[in-house]
Amino acid sequence: MLGLFTKKPDHPLFDLDETARQLGELPQDDARKALGDLTFWLESLPAAAGFTPEMRSAVLLRVDEAAQPLCLELLQRYLEEPHLRDFQGTHQWRALHDLAQALATAWSACLEECLHSDKRPRELDERLPLLCVRQQLAVALLLKLLLMRYLDIPANAWRQLYAGYRAAETLGCHEQMVLAYPGHVIHTSPQRELLRTLALYVAAPETLAADQIEVCQRIAGRLSSFFDLATSASGHPYQFDLESAAAPQHTDTQSVATPGTRYFATHRAQPALHKIITQNEDDPVWRERRFGSEFTPAGKLTVLKHLLRYWAAEPPQRHLERRGIHAEVEVVHGFRLLSQLVPHIDAGQEAEQQAGALGLVATDKIEYTPERWAVSDMSAGGLGAVLSGAQGAWIKIGDLCGIRPPNGGQWWIGMLRRLHTDDAGKVHVGIELLSKRPASVWLRVLGKGAERSSNWETSSGSFAYDYLPVILLPDEHNSYLHATLLLESGKFVADSYHQMMMGAQTRDIQLTALLAEGEDFEQASFAWQAAG
Repeated sequence: MLGLFTKKPDHPLFDLDETARQLGELPQDDARKALGDLTFWLESLPAAAGFTPEMRSAVLLRVDEAAQPLCLELLQRYLEEPHLRDFQGTHQWRALHDLAQALATAWSACLEECLHSDKRPRELDERLPLLCVRQQLAVALLLKLLLMRYLDIPANAWRQLYAGYRAAETLGCHEQMVLAYPGHVIHTSPQRELLRTLALYVAAPETLAADQIEVCQRIAGRLSSFFDLATSASGHPYQFDLESAAAPQHTDTQSVATPGTRYFATHRAQPALHKIITQNEDDPVWRERRFGSEFTPAGKLTVLKHLLRYWAAEPPQRHLERRGIHAEVEVVHGFRLLSQLVPHIDAGQEAEQQAGALGLVATDKIEYTPERWAVSDMSAGGLGAVLSGAQGAWIKIGDLCGIRPPNGGQWWIGMLRRLHTDDAGKVHVGIELLSKRPASVWLRVLGKGAERSSNWETSSGSFAYDYLPVILLPDEHNSYLHATLLLESGKFVADSYHQMMMGAQTRDIQLTALLAEGEDFEQASFAWQAAG
């Protein structure tokens, strides 16, 4: 009744002063609870009567700005342990998801209200480009969080994304540049934010870990000026319809375009990606800080190379035929354990004496209990499995795993490449088989270039060598000619020389490139050095 007599909206955030007071009372030491309070207000704001469009949008701007640092804090905590089956992580993700969903819905309703307002004051007209950007960012946050859990994007999220951009086109502000939030220094527009989200979606996020998806979105934001949007198909490999609620798809030149059909391309970003990759590879100490200092240069490099493939004019597609099967395999994970399980090539007494300190010798074997996963399909290069119950609590894209086939033979080495969570909550896993014939070997560290320890040994007459345990992966022809190596995390040094210990036979190698990395390993290419 009080709201009726005072002509104020019947809502806790009925004006800007009360909004500021309520926001100031949010819990300062509990980001998840604070996001819960904001979510509660946001869910009721679109339907609350008594607001003018300008007041509703002004309140929503303040709530949105208050939510951003809380979202960032909780997201960073989630990304530290983003395992799908982690109880704490699931609650953190749920708080973020509920806030993003409420924010996307509130901004979408706000834009719709502004669009159909009979008489908009000048202040609201000037604010419209910012409102459109905020709506696109809210939907983008929702999509990103769903991708981080490998869930299907619901039709309503696509509908909101397209409707927000369609509103910007109708208002004529789709290319107008604004600063999205106070403190930002890089301008953006509704069109750039739309393209940023679409670029993330077509970059095969189901093959990226949650933290890599975060890096990918940041890179897409910085390179969004290189993405193109058009009303004609020529030179644009992807299309979508602003009037639909469907995900973007590869351009079909045979389909009939509608007034809402739009086409987009990402390959103009290729030169910029090449430049950043070159900077990382040429100077390992150099740090690309633009995408977040909490991510390692090597981690960013992995994502940049991934984007180089998927933002190309002709992105990669599956070529290997998969056949459905019903079988069970044993699965374990972790570099140290796999080094113990795969066949060992004798390294000689000197290297074996150092194995005890590294926990890889028979007297200090790692205890393990394999999980039994149900395999659903298989190809020459990989397999798919469906997990149920508490299986795979450790799974994360890029994790190393050992697979033993039903006949109980030698352990294979694989890498988790693809995840998807279905409507029933079952997790579908795609594993790339790196090798069916891996071998555990030792490398004797020789050094780098002119500093090679073999040169120093010759001049000094003595040297205490360091040794590295590695897993040798034959190439696709089961040959060692183009083999690669798995090392423990942090052991790869570009252009460094090592001696591979293979019983009485040794051979010098040079590490040439970092191919992939996970939580406890790095995969590297190497070149055999001429004997003698």
